[in-house]
This record gives sequence, structure tokens and C-alpha cells, in this order.
Amino acid sequence: MDRSRAKRILTIGSGYPIAVVVIALLTVALVPIREDTSVGTSLSLYLLGVVATTALAGRNPGLLAAVISPGVANWFIIPPYHTFRINSGENIVELIVFVSVSTIVSAFVSLAARRAKQAARAEHESRALARLAELSQFDSVDQIVELIGETFSFDRVTLVDDGETLDRDATIHDVAPGVVLATEGAALDSDDLRLLHSFIAQLGKSIEQREMRRLALEAESLSRADELRTAILRSVSHDLRTPLANIKAAVSSLRQDDVAWTEDAEDEFLASIENDTDRLTRLITNLLDLGRLEAGVLTPIPRPMSIGSIIEVVVADHGDPERLDVRVPHDLPDVRIDAALVERALDNLVGNALKYSPAGAKVTVTGRAVGDEIEICVIDNGPGIPASQHHVVIRPFHRLDDTKQAGGLGLGLAIADRLLAAVGGRLELRETPGGGLTTATMLPMAEVPT
Repeated sequence: MDRSRAKRILTIGSGYPIAVVVIALLTVALVPIREDTSVGTSLSLYLLGVVATTALAGRNPGLLAAVISPGVANWFIIPPYHTFRINSGENIVELIVFVSVSTIVSAFVSLAARRAKQAARAEHESRALARLAELSQFDSVDQIVELIGETFSFDRVTLVDDGETLDRDATIHDVAPGVVLATEGAALDSDDLRLLHSFIAQLGKSIEQREMRRLALEAESLSRADELRTAILRSVSHDLRTPLANIKAAVSSLRQDDVAWTEDAEDEFLASIENDTDRLTRLITNLLDLGRLEAGVLTPIPRPMSIGSIIEVVVADHGDPERLDVRVPHDLPDVRIDAALVERALDNLVGNALKYSPAGAKVTVTGRAVGDEIEICVIDNGPGIPASQHHVVIRPFHRLDDTKQAGGLGLGLAIADRLLAAVGGRLELRETPGGGLTTATMLPMAEVPT
């Protein structure tokens, strides 16, 4: 049996006995002093009993008290006793006034109690709807289901697919196509059902919005993948085929039997093959990295690490220490990163800086602590990038003015940006004083200073 129904049965079952008990107690108290108490005073006390009964038990028990009180007062309190005959006309008037006043007062007290109950219910609904409105601003399907259980005191609330097997005691409410809400516990009255329908309507909207967000993310992912494929196909004709053509030409030349190449010429062909092979390796590695990053399958493994050791590896990999001026203090705090991913990000940034710097110009690498981060700057004095174009050049296959003067797919900054984001860092592009580009790599410290 649910609580609301039990409350109604309790009211019906106990209200009328309350009326009888109140009148009986008043009568027992008044009989011993009826000779010394005026009829008006006694009737006033009975009127108080009627008001109390109405306030405690409701309108109908109050009306019962108002009806039986005159008869009880006439039998026990108004002389002659134990008879319904009234000798005094004044007493008749007092009884008529009592019945009228008690009936009116009972009605007004009942109305006030009902209005108070309605006001309390309205306040409860307002608070529940306010909480529902707050939840509706977010992806809050689970929170709305939980709020429904709290608001209506259900024993169990479950959001399930239509057609699933449910308990026999569960009440089913349609929420959205293919989705139902199963509730168990309290049965609801009409007001509760009206409020529940508001909750269910909002729950349906939240489910619909969640599905729309999922579809939008899928569409965005497909769009990015399509853009990536289109850009690869557009760029592969030049940036990938050129080194392959160079390698093919060098190998074909070396294999010619009718030409006696000098040792220097052979070394030049072999160096060309090696350089173009390295170029292809970098391009393919970057493409694979970008594909894994865009697909979200590259999982970083962060751990405390010295940034200095990573920079030493990057400098050594570029094989031209004379063009790199490294100014990174050895006592910098450790960073919490995936060393392999950060090494590849810095390798791209240093490679970009060397590629776009004037011949013979040095690229400077600096490091310092900034708050709870370590900042590694790669500074070049090349052509630079206007601040208005910074957001463009970190997109895959985009270069300033879409030129191909320096070669490459335009992946260096894009790869670095995504690799750093994957390890909890970020990339900032700044203008170098006097001309050029400064790339600032911001990495989280392993231990934040206090």
C-alpha cells in the first residue's frame, strides 16, 4: 500500500473518532461545573472543540463535531438536563447561533488548511521544477532519473529500452522512442502524475539532446577524417612522390653500366638517397602519428622525467649542433610527461625552426619554470608567422599562405600541438623580437612548488 493512499485512509479512519473524542472530553469536563458555568461559556468551549477538530482532522469531522455538539450540550449542559426540551428562548437562540458559527468557522478553517496544503505542494513542485531546470542545462539524463526517484519517493526508478523484461510491480512510462521509464513503489495521485509528466517530458528532451550531441560528434569526426584524407591526397602528389622520384633517379643512375661514376658522384647519389629516405620516414611517421591522434587511440603514459635529457636527444637527432644554441638550465624541476611523445613534439618544433631559419642562422632553445609549468622555447629568426595566422598553421596540411617553398606536408606544428595536448601540455606561438617565430612548449611539473 502506498504512502499517499495510506494517508487518506488514516484521515478517513481517524478523523471522525477524533470529533467524537473531543466532544466527549469537553462534555466530561463541563458536566461537573455546569451549574456554575453559563450556557454561552459552555457553547464557546464546544465551538473551540469544533475548530480544533477541523484543524486536526479536516472539514467533514469538523462538520460532524458541529452537528453533534448542540445535541450533546442540550442533553448534558443546558437545563433541564437529560432531555432535548429547552425551557429558555435565550438558550434556543444561543444554540442556533452556535450551530451557525461553528459551521461557518469549520468551513473557513478547513478552507485555510486546504489552501495551506496547496501552497506547500506548490512550493514543493516549484523547488522540484527549479532543480529540473538546473539539470536540463547539462547532459543530465542520469541525474534527472535520480531526481524523479527523490521527488516522488519511488523505491526504484530505471530507464530501460522498450521491450526489456521488467518486474510485474513496475509502472511503465513512455519517455522517448524505444525508451521507457520503469517506476516501483508509491502510486501517484493526479497532481503527482501531472508533475511526473513534466519530468518525463524533460527527460525525453535530454535523451534527444544527448543523441543529437552523439551524432554531431560522429559527424564532426567523420568530417575531420574526410578532411584529413582529402588533404593527404592533395599533398601526396608533391611531398611524397618527390623524394620517391629522387631516390628512383639516384638508384637508376648508380645502376647504369655504361657510365663510370666517380667516387664523389657515387657518394653524392648515396647521400641523396639517404636524405630522401629520412624525409620519407619523417613524413610517414608524422602521418601515422596524426592518424592515431585524430582517432584517439594514442594513449600517453606520463611519468616524472628530466626535460634536459629529452632536449639532448632531440639536439643529437638533428646532427648539426653548431646551428642549435641550447640554454636550458640543468636544475629545472622534472616534468610529468610521456617522454616519447614530448620528444617527437620537440623534434618537430626544432626541425621546423631549422628549416625556416636563414642559412647559417642559429636556432635558440631556452627553458625556465613558469608557475607550475616548465616552458621550453624554440626561437628562430626566419620569416615568422603573423599572429592572425597562428590558428591556421597548427591545422594539419596548412602552411602560411599555403606555400611549399620549404617542402613538407605542413604537419610539424599540427603534430606538436596534438602531441603536447595528449600529455597535458600545450603549444603557444609567439613572434620573435626582430622577426621570426618562437614556439613555447608548456609542460606540467611533476611536483608543484608550494
